Amino acid sequence: MEYIRVTKENLEKEHICCAISNNKDVQVSSKKAWLADRFDEGLVFLKSVERGKCFIEYIPAENAWIPIEAEGYMYIDCLWVSGALKGHGYSSELLNACIEDSKEKGRKGLCILCAAKKKPFLAAPNFQNIPFLVYIRMLCALLESWPSSFLVTG
Repeated sequence: MEYIRVTKENLEKEHICCAISNNKDVQVSSKKAWLADRFDEGLVFLKSVERGKCFIEYIPAENAWIPIEAEGYMYIDCLWVSGALKGHGYSSELLNACIEDSKEKGRKGLCILCAAKKKPFLAAPNFQNIPFLVYIRMLCALLESWPSSFLVTG
């Protein structure tokens, strides 16, 4: 699969893969404005050239918009592959691109916040053998009680 890195320069012409498919919808313009501000904070938005939901968004955890302290880690804001794009290994490709980019940027690992119903996906065997993802497993284990804020140390 070929991927596009969405940036401030190409944001307006790119489809942003949201659940909202109408680019004229106010929620899409709001999301694009939010993304433009986050690019300056290190946000990466990598998406398939194919139109559909196949993308990853990640940002240095220090700049994540969630209640987490994970200095030195990269926070995955969203990893989404759905519809006809599922089952082809694209989520693994996107995750591997995030891992490589995060390593190049000197990050210690990855972290993610997820709903309890997504925990089985993130605990899948194909994610268990990637040492760089140990932080995801730790964080998901802490979510059992779903605290409003928490401190996670590596």
